Amino acid sequence: MILVVNAENRRLFAADLADMHRQRKIVFVDGAGWTVPVIGDREIDAYDREDTLYLLAKARVDGPVLASLRLLTTTGPHLMCDLFDAADRNKMPRGETVWEASRFCTSPDIRGPRRRHALLWEIICGILETGLVYGIDEVIFAAGHALLPLALQCGWDARTLGPPVRDGQDEVTAAGATITAASLRTVRERHGIRIPVTRIHAAEPPPVRERIERRAPEAIDSPFTVPEQDPRPRAEPPNRPSHGESRHG
Repeated sequence: MILVVNAENRRLFAADLADMHRQRKIVFVDGAGWTVPVIGDREIDAYDREDTLYLLAKARVDGPVLASLRLLTTTGPHLMCDLFDAADRNKMPRGETVWEASRFCTSPDIRGPRRRHALLWEIICGILETGLVYGIDEVIFAAGHALLPLALQCGWDARTLGPPVRDGQDEVTAAGATITAASLRTVRERHGIRIPVTRIHAAEPPPVRERIERRAPEAIDSPFTVPEQDPRPRAEPPNRPSHGESRHG
């Protein structure tokens, strides 16, 4: 399953997000040698913001994070602004219905390409399903030489947006994919994913009294407010046994 973490429900997934950032440091900084910001044992950059949307792949809600990805609008600063020069950036689509996907990461505990690829297909289904819910028309992303052919040939309508550019020891290419129901069906069929993968957990509402105070403080003393129960014990009527019933049995 893919859990969608947004600004409203983020507090419910604080531990999962912390694990995600630790995994990103192990994979990208310790393993791949990226020069990116690190805070303690976590990889966190300027695009891990309040408005960032995270997709977390898990086998069960209370299980470990198996893979992750983040989605960010392109109306403001986003990662591809840093990776590509002004000439290339001007060729890239952007706008309210164009979002950026970045930081796809599988858990360092996942061994073997087959399992990692399966998580990638599930995450891509999560991007498509989330995009359809959020009204996203297109997602753009930068992919290295290993990820690019997988992302282009997985079944959605994807294309490159320009030539590759050197990024450290790798080459990255800007790409885009349209968000359509047809693409979602194709990716599901091609990779044997038969049901929707995304789960969106609503944040728990505050207690009733807190909601009333937040809406209208004067409502607390309103005649329509349910009064608090009198803490004094009330006398109970005597227990009268019926015929054939004993008080001591």
